[in-house]
Amino acid sequence: MKSPFKFLDSYTKDDREIFFGREREIEELYHRVFESKIMLVYGVSGTGKSSLIHCGLANKFQDTDWLPLVIRRGGNIIGSMAAAIKGASITEQQTKLASPGDFKKGVRSLYLDHYKPVFFIFDQFEELFIFGDKEERKAFILTVKSLIESELQCHLIFVMREEYMAGVTEFEKVIPTFFSNRVRIEKMSHLNALEAIKGPCNIFNITLEDGFAETLLGKLSPDENEIELTYLQVFLDRIFKLAVNEVKGEEGNITFKLEMLEKTGKVSDLLGRFLEEQIVHMDDPDNALAV
Repeated sequence: MKSPFKFLDSYTKDDREIFFGREREIEELYHRVFESKIMLVYGVSGTGKSSLIHCGLANKFQDTDWLPLVIRRGGNIIGSMAAAIKGASITEQQTKLASPGDFKKGVRSLYLDHYKPVFFIFDQFEELFIFGDKEERKAFILTVKSLIESELQCHLIFVMREEYMAGVTEFEKVIPTFFSNRVRIEKMSHLNALEAIKGPCNIFNITLEDGFAETLLGKLSPDENEIELTYLQVFLDRIFKLAVNEVKGEEGNITFKLEMLEKTGKVSDLLGRFLEEQIVHMDDPDNALAV
């Protein structure tokens, strides 16, 4: 049986039925994305920004309403953007997609191919500031400026960790409105985290022992009303595996029991165990461990 919990993976559009606890944020993103050609989505690491875009926001659109192009910087953000356009094009692009003018022609051609507004989604956008140089950022800024000042049917969504927001001031000097449409993603509250636990369990007919969800949240954040979503998913994935092993060869539903919370240990124990398991399967475990 496949786990309804994502461990360290982000949610995608196909995970709609198991994505719970973020209804308010999804509605806000959907309304804000139309307020400007640029939307900046930011928050601390582990708040589920990528999942909100790729699962929550994506499922608010009909397939006929948008053409999403998900872009990571890779070796160079201009090159990755060009590759995304070419990959989605039906007719062959007539330019190399290197200059701002090239990109305007490329996006126009892409729109005529699909007759859908193009949405560029720059995930983990902070990579441009971590790995990119001044020349790469300058070229990208000019490309963005050219697109938003055009009449093209396109939007740009930037998803990034907030500790790198200072780097975006470089964009603001050229595009004064860059910060005007931004959404900060907060950590999930205990109340919504209960939905994130109980919702997928209901879908997969998993029984929760009385008090299980509340005890788990207390274990993860005893002194706060907010949850680290990464930790929550790691714990739930581990509990799921323990519960599946318990019913192997037996009849009955899977049950998440309070005693399983003791067996899982701390989050650091789970992540350490996972890392060790991955290293064992590598071609050179000794060097992998050193890294």
